[in-house]
Order: sequence, then C-alpha cells, then structure tokens
Amino acid sequence: MSRQSSPDRSSARRSPAARPTDDELLDAARAVFAERGYAQATMGLIADRADTTKPTLYAHFGDKAALFRTTVTREVAALRDWVIRAHESAGGHPVEERVRISVMAMFGYAGAHPESFRLLFDSAVDEMSNERRALADTITTHVIGQVREHLHRHGRPAGPGADLLGAMMVGLVGRAAMHVSHSPGLDPMAAGELATGFVMAALRGLDPALLDRLETAQPAGQFTT
Repeated sequence: MSRQSSPDRSSARRSPAARPTDDELLDAARAVFAERGYAQATMGLIADRADTTKPTLYAHFGDKAALFRTTVTREVAALRDWVIRAHESAGGHPVEERVRISVMAMFGYAGAHPESFRLLFDSAVDEMSNERRALADTITTHVIGQVREHLHRHGRPAGPGADLLGAMMVGLVGRAAMHVSHSPGLDPMAAGELATGFVMAALRGLDPALLDRLETAQPAGQFTT
C-alpha cells in the first residue's frame, strides 16, 4: 500500500464557519512583516500565523505587495489617530506638559503596539515610503507648533530654528521609542519620562545665539569668514 501523503497545511485550516476576519488576517500579516521584514515574509508564513490558507489571503488582499500596503495603511492610520488624540487632549495645558504628552504618546504606542511600531519604522520597503512620510509630517507639524510656542514664551526667535528643532525632536523620540519596541523588558512609560526630561532640558538650555545664526544664515554655498 502506498504511503498516504500528509495534508497540505496551506490549503486546510479553519472550518468555513470560523473564517478569519480581515482584521485578524492583517494582525497576522503585521506580526510576520514586523518579525521577518518584507523580503523574508511569505504568504505561507502569514497564512500559518492566521490559521488560514494562502488562497484565503489572495482572495482577500491580492499578492504580498498588496497585503503589505493594506497592512501599512491600517497601522499608519492607527498611529496617526493615537498621536492626534494625545495632542487634542493636551489642549489648554502649559507647553511643557504638551511636549510631555506628545513624547509619551510615542512611547506609549511603541509599548502597547510594538509590532505595529516596528513595521512602520524598521522597514525600508519602498511601498510604505509615502505613508511613512505623511505620518512623520503630521507628527512633526504638531511638535513644531509646540516648539514655536515654547520659543515665543521665552522671547526667542521661532523661524527656521523651530522647524529644525521639531524635526530633531521627532527623530530622537522616534529612534528611542523604536528601541523600546525592541526591548520587552524596558518600561515604556519610564523610558518616555526620561526622553521627556531630555527633550525639555535641551529646550530650556538652548543658546539664543545659535537660533539667531539660523535667522541670519547665508544662503547655501555662501559662507562668511
């Protein structure tokens, strides 16, 4: 008698009555893309994680690139909503507290949703570059507004220097929050408080002369001696 072949795990998973929802499939895709990266993730691995079949994934989302884009779009929207809600909740507070709330929002998200955070900021796949840029612009715009208000309250110029400081803060906080998303033993709230203290110390210790230099800087390629 010939040996019976083992069943194909990619074509038989749940019963029809227990088919996964789109969100469950996207949760599985997020986990695999965050763990493996785009290149090493496969539809088979994602189907295994979702306890479903590859044909189900193709039927719902198309190929891997389309599934990746759909996953990224969902995660970008979730983080944008999280950050915007934090900024809205900070209205009326002193600027220092608003800065703290903004920083803590990033660390809170990285701690609560590490797979999502790694997917958005670890990946270098071209398909997500526009979404990532739009997300970063949204966050940076809010932070620049807070920096401008801080500088105005302390009688300092709030021209090009405010934009640069905002971009620096977003970059610093983003990288630090990424570290938290990769460090399950690290308390994200404690890390966020440390980052907040670091950022506020930097703002309070700004040298006004350096901001003035940006206001009166020569165009690119022209240097004074």
